[in-house]
Amino acid sequence: MDQTKPFYDLCIPYQRDEKVMREIIKEAISLGYKTIAIDQVYDHSKRDVTKRGPDIFPAPVGIKHLENEFKSQVKILQRITIIYVDVAVAHAMTNSQNLKKFNLIAGQPKTDAALTHCCTAFAGDLVTFDTEAGVKLLVNRKAYKIAVKRGLFFEIKYGPAIRDSSVRKDMIKLAHNYCVRGKSRNIIFSSDATNVFELRGPYDVANLAYIFGLSEDQGKNAVDKACRQLFLRAESRRIGKTIMFVKASGPVVLSDSSDEEDEEISDFEEVTDGVVGIIKYKSERYSADDSTEPPNKKKK
Repeated sequence: MDQTKPFYDLCIPYQRDEKVMREIIKEAISLGYKTIAIDQVYDHSKRDVTKRGPDIFPAPVGIKHLENEFKSQVKILQRITIIYVDVAVAHAMTNSQNLKKFNLIAGQPKTDAALTHCCTAFAGDLVTFDTEAGVKLLVNRKAYKIAVKRGLFFEIKYGPAIRDSSVRKDMIKLAHNYCVRGKSRNIIFSSDATNVFELRGPYDVANLAYIFGLSEDQGKNAVDKACRQLFLRAESRRIGKTIMFVKASGPVVLSDSSDEEDEEISDFEEVTDGVVGIIKYKSERYSADDSTEPPNKKKK
């Protein structure tokens, strides 16, 4: 499994101009980010229904050279944002092999029905919103609770708010909706920056918690622990169920104790798939007048 370190910016839009991409990555590194995600956007609502292929979703863009170039400075993930209007996207996602190549999958609903589906049945990791069209969709309390229970996260982008003041109002409105409906649980902050001037440092981003109705701890987690949890959740979706066996090269004794009754207890741990079972073995007791003597004990 890939290793990641804080701080996180999980939405940097992909751009064909490699020079601009390289400048944004360098600026993110200088600000203190250790994990970033390059985002691709696919609009499922504009697909050509007359054409049927084995996989309608695009493959990840080729940024292997950037990953190798900044390998020692930052971890680069690949993300796809799926814009959709109906639940027909679920069948396409099930049969897609390209989606398994992405580290993160985000859903961007365009209708109320799509928003409800995104919270309750979307086979992805993240729920985001359209910054250009304005925040017209607000999640209800029930759908928010279901999304949190399923392990989904909600994204708040600060980059578009820097570009447009009207978007800033919509973003604050969306954030307070998350606060009222679900106490701002499972929230992450990302930049959605298209140039270096829209990036901000992780501590400055965490301070946005006071504007968005989050607590101080939630603001820090939005660029650190919550992003790490999102990544782990996405990895479990990609890899599936895994069994881990731990085998000792020799006898392992966790504790030895003796008391007045000559009792000896040995604890052994057997770890399989995160489940720890402790098996205790207790030696037999022998009384002074018992004719049966314990094994390997010499007669006096």
